[in-house]
Amino acid sequence: GDTDFYSRILAAVHYKEHLSTEDVALLVTSLKAMTGAVSSIDIVHHRTLLKTIFDMSLWNYETDVIDALLEFIVSLASSSGKYVDLCLDMLVINFVPPATLPSASYFLEFLKKPQGMAKKNLVLDRVHSTLKDIANVVPLSPLRLEKIVRSRMPNIYTKEVILSMYVENMLRLESGMMGKLVGHMVIVAVMDRLVDLDVELPWDEILQEDFSKGIFDMELEDFDGQADDAMQDGTELTREALLQRFFSGNLVAEKLDSLMVLTFEHLLACFKDGRLSQVFETLLQSFQKTILTAYKSKFAQFVIFYACSLDPEGCGEAFANTLLNLFMSCANPEWRMSAVAYLASYLARAKFLSVSFVASILERLVD
Repeated sequence: GDTDFYSRILAAVHYKEHLSTEDVALLVTSLKAMTGAVSSIDIVHHRTLLKTIFDMSLWNYETDVIDALLEFIVSLASSSGKYVDLCLDMLVINFVPPATLPSASYFLEFLKKPQGMAKKNLVLDRVHSTLKDIANVVPLSPLRLEKIVRSRMPNIYTKEVILSMYVENMLRLESGMMGKLVGHMVIVAVMDRLVDLDVELPWDEILQEDFSKGIFDMELEDFDGQADDAMQDGTELTREALLQRFFSGNLVAEKLDSLMVLTFEHLLACFKDGRLSQVFETLLQSFQKTILTAYKSKFAQFVIFYACSLDPEGCGEAFANTLLNLFMSCANPEWRMSAVAYLASYLARAKFLSVSFVASILERLVD
């Protein structure tokens, strides 16, 4: 082809920190031209151009460029299966602002301002609508998206604002049209990250190896009744008070707190939408695989406790029955001990459970 024209296209899409009006117009025109000629793009011959485009961050541009770029991404994904993963990966990367300096520092400060929140909403609304557009033309793309989202999930050492924003996007996927395909992965991955953060907290200094003070009823002894005065359902103050008293200024605790707040808000939204029982099944599976077997889990279990409080007769009773069945039938003695410890603490603190139900569980325990 015309190498001179190709070079001009490549120069137009290459990132420049300050774009003039003419630069923006040329970039939009170039992206639209490529969208119209997407069938002519070759993954080998045009690899430099494709890499440059996939490296473009939506956060660096205004609406006209963003829309032109995403139109190209949808066209490229629908043109050939070999581009689908690359397009999905590019969109997932844009769940958060650029991680490279100096852009990273700029966006972290920018997000604290009203303009920053407006930019965040603009970018993320476009990202999620584009994921839907790709799913409409490539029906199996959500299954491929699942692996990408999990592999790109930030670790516990990532800055709190970035980790929280990424999880916020994951939960948005769970509640959207692709939730049936990616929802299970999202809930499991979020719970795994909560446990990862949880076990990083220096609990030994507080409990001094006394595991009986853990789980759901720790505030009864640690706060001398203050929790009961301020808390009606046994969930919110426990998390907040413990974090404030023992871990104020601890970066890991702040990340854990942020993710738990996001998760609580998501569960409440699921409850209002009539989807809590569906999500709770995955939550319960995750509890058995991670929290139940985690060494001295301290806060992550409050996620399932909160879900139970929203639906006492459904989720609340199902959780108690699951713990009881594990204690009665599990062959692993450590799991049995953990299950009965959780059950005892849960029954003691779950004021939302009926007295008759608690009595029936206790009767089955002693029979």
